[in-house]
Parts: sequence; C-alpha cells; structure tokens
Amino acid sequence: MRAALLIALLAACDPAWGVQVHLRDPASGAPVADATVAVACKDDGGLYPVGWMRKSDAAGDGRVFDLGWQWPVGCDLYVAKPGYETQWIRYRDLCPNGPSHCDRVFAFDLMMVRD
Repeated sequence: MRAALLIALLAACDPAWGVQVHLRDPASGAPVADATVAVACKDDGGLYPVGWMRKSDAAGDGRVFDLGWQWPVGCDLYVAKPGYETQWIRYRDLCPNGPSHCDRVFAFDLMMVRD
C-alpha cells in the first residue's frame, strides 16, 4: 500500500508543458470542433520535424500536453481548420524573455476568424 502511494505521489510531480485552447466562431459564438491544435518546431533547415497535434472536441476545447520542464524551445502554436484563418502564435510571443523565463502551460480563448 505504501509503495502504491509513493508511486502515485511521484507521478503527480512529473514535469509537463502544454496548451489548452477554447475555440469559438465569431458570428455565432458556437464552439469550433475538429480544429487542429498543433505545436510545431522548426529545425535548422526550416522544416518541421518535431510536433504534437490534437483535434478540438465538440465543446471547442483542444489540448496538447507532453512531459518536459519547459515549453519546447523555438516551437510555435498553430490552430487551423478549413474555412477559418489559421491562428499562429510564435514562440517569441509565447516566451518573449527566453526559455528560462517562459511559462510551461498556456491557455487561450480564441475566436476563429472565417476566411
């Protein structure tokens, strides 16, 4: 029993970074489901070899989380769905003071602008 409690306590201390978004349509205020929420990282050649991606649910909520002590350095946040303009939040806007002074978790309430 004590071993299970110790394991549960240690698991609760795992470092994690992530983003949660709530997406709405500007005209109706309705949730935007099935939008892609992605964290993408460029390599030195300008390609995106690393990334995380999920879809928003019926309530317009989307989450991307992973283990780590900080938001991935140089990685941008994208929210995209056909019929809407892609939302792009650059790393330099998320972490203007660099990785050592950057939040690990972000939350955004976004209006998805129609194309």
